[in-house]
Amino acid sequence: MKYVASLALAMLFASPSLLALDLEKEAKLKDAETEIQSSFSDDVKAMMNELGDVENVRMLPIKDVMLIQIKGKQPMFISSNGRFLIDGEIKDLWSMTPVKTVEQAEESWLLHLDSFANGTLMDELAVIPFGNPAIEKQGRVFVSPTVAESQEFLANLDPSKVNLDLIIMPHDKGSITPSMKAWCGYSTTDSLQVLMTGDTENIGQRECTEADLKKVMTPMLMATYLDISKVPYFVRIDGKRFAGLPKDPVKWLKNEPKPDAETVIDKSSDTPTIASVPKEVVETALDEEMAKVMSEVTEQQ
Repeated sequence: MKYVASLALAMLFASPSLLALDLEKEAKLKDAETEIQSSFSDDVKAMMNELGDVENVRMLPIKDVMLIQIKGKQPMFISSNGRFLIDGEIKDLWSMTPVKTVEQAEESWLLHLDSFANGTLMDELAVIPFGNPAIEKQGRVFVSPTVAESQEFLANLDPSKVNLDLIIMPHDKGSITPSMKAWCGYSTTDSLQVLMTGDTENIGQRECTEADLKKVMTPMLMATYLDISKVPYFVRIDGKRFAGLPKDPVKWLKNEPKPDAETVIDKSSDTPTIASVPKEVVETALDEEMAKVMSEVTEQQ
């Protein structure tokens, strides 16, 4: 696992063009792609019907690929448009395990930063502790000093109610220098000031080294590999993730037990908010459409 992560990082460092990656733009494109209202044609629905009694459908963190569990048969992998069937084994290189079951498909959405790359990744990132150390560690948040949503989140967050690690992540070329100034702030207070305002003037600075630059650049260069689509990007200590800003970040981080309920998608913002998702990790508009299709197939049967 450490070798795979190191290889991916090395490839990214060897590709300077990736430094121009604008995660906000990429996220908007991704959001647009997931707004699928008519992807599943009558022919695809008929194909689903012919497959048999579909018990489970789970999207994977692979673009347009899902796992389908047919009653009485082995799970299969299929493209979301119903065109391509994958005949063979899919292995998750994060955990070095095959994905063969619904449970493993759900697990593949989790991002365990503490154990990633044999536990070495967190040491390679620009991390600033934030909050109340009396509270058990709740998660990590990738933040950029030049993203308004990221600044607003930190400025409005009560540090007495959370215990987080802030991971500085330049989201585009223009944010690299401010990110370096934030990481190389003379004190944590100086660093947080840059992250909350984007203003680097009159900020006390220590001398930055090449190692500091690598720590700041690593999240940016591994964004695609880690599936970080926008900032802020939350990774809770249990591995569940949220791209963007949850409606109630403190409540989401607390992860308090909830009674079983149907999934509710809040469409009031650009980022889908999951009010309650029993046994689910990530919910998107595509998942909602798939649930609708599966419901129609069941009614037909």
